[in-house]
Amino acid sequence: MNPEDHRNPATTEASQVLGGLLAPGQDDPYPLYDWLRTHEPVHFAPQLGGYVLTRFEDCSYVMKNPALFPAPDAETFARFMPEQSRYDAFKVLVTSIVNANPPQHTRLRRVVGRAFTPRRVESLKSGVMTIARDHVAKVGARSADGAVIDFHHELSVPVPLQVMARLLGLPLDDDRLLADLIPQIINVVDPSSDTETLKDADVALHTLLDRLWELVERRRARPADDLVSALVAPDAAEPETLTDDELKAVFVALLTAGFETSATALDIAVHTLLRRPEHRPGLADFEGTSRFVDEVLRWDAPAPMSAGFRYAAEEVRFGEHVVPAGSPVRVLLGAANRDPAANPRPEVFDPSREAPRSLAFGSGIHHCLGMNLARMEIAAVLMAIVEGLPELRFAEEPVRRRSLPLRDFSSFTVQLGG
Repeated sequence: MNPEDHRNPATTEASQVLGGLLAPGQDDPYPLYDWLRTHEPVHFAPQLGGYVLTRFEDCSYVMKNPALFPAPDAETFARFMPEQSRYDAFKVLVTSIVNANPPQHTRLRRVVGRAFTPRRVESLKSGVMTIARDHVAKVGARSADGAVIDFHHELSVPVPLQVMARLLGLPLDDDRLLADLIPQIINVVDPSSDTETLKDADVALHTLLDRLWELVERRRARPADDLVSALVAPDAAEPETLTDDELKAVFVALLTAGFETSATALDIAVHTLLRRPEHRPGLADFEGTSRFVDEVLRWDAPAPMSAGFRYAAEEVRFGEHVVPAGSPVRVLLGAANRDPAANPRPEVFDPSREAPRSLAFGSGIHHCLGMNLARMEIAAVLMAIVEGLPELRFAEEPVRRRSLPLRDFSSFTVQLGG
């Protein structure tokens, strides 16, 4: 159903607020979120293709009730993006676990979940710390000259990519291959992509899958202690395996879902630390650093809007607001995390906050499988910076690219020392 069929009579103020949220370079969207949450907590936003929710409890309710708010199927996605739907990259992305509904999602999640057990993630800690320290040491070698670097490209991108290469069991130098291919694949769901960009997305997809499939065949013959083996080799506790098409979709989902968001989260964490250097002493160990990371993710969520739509299976009432049956719905996680009904004094950055409530990694059946790994990556980089780059500072004022769908930067340069 076309979301235009459910247009609410939007106030002038609400339209202006949405325009502000979508404006390039928006550095502080939180007063705008506050306005929406107070005045239009359930609002039809044509700019975002459906209803947007901003209260913590409402957002949580949508994510925890997949029967009432299922993900759209591939056919629905294709109606909204008919040109993109002709390409393999699009088909793989929209049929992944991220957009699956029960009972298919239940089965996929059960199999994929064995690759992200607490034991497996914990076993990566020393390797993640080594990767973080090595990258920080590499850029730190230029600190005597007071070198200026692009933090995003020199630290925030390579660290999570090398961690993912290690998790998959790929050679660590394959991180450059991942860095080149993943953004091209993601372009297939960008409505502004032209035909050549869409063709490039398919080429990138098949290049990536060919590389991964070599590893799949090796692990089927000789399993190892890595994610690929966990997915392709049945065990006594969970004998079920994925079909080849499901396996390909899982690989692409894991790589694309974590790439931009992890890099943006690292940018935001370091940006927050440089703005608040008084917190450096608390980042000497994983416990203190993890509290800092959790507060960063609550306070300035890297992905402040749900990645995809959910649809109301029937008419749903949120207080005095009604969402008609068939309506597309998105949740604004950045607004929900700053809801004073969920977190007292939500505008205050406080790593010592007791039991913070956060939807940064989602909630319900679609909560992020890799959230503990992502938290570990961010903590490892922060600890390595505190230890190895004590004079790190902004080279110039950072510039945000946008507020939605990511809180990323168009410019984030830092000076190493000197």
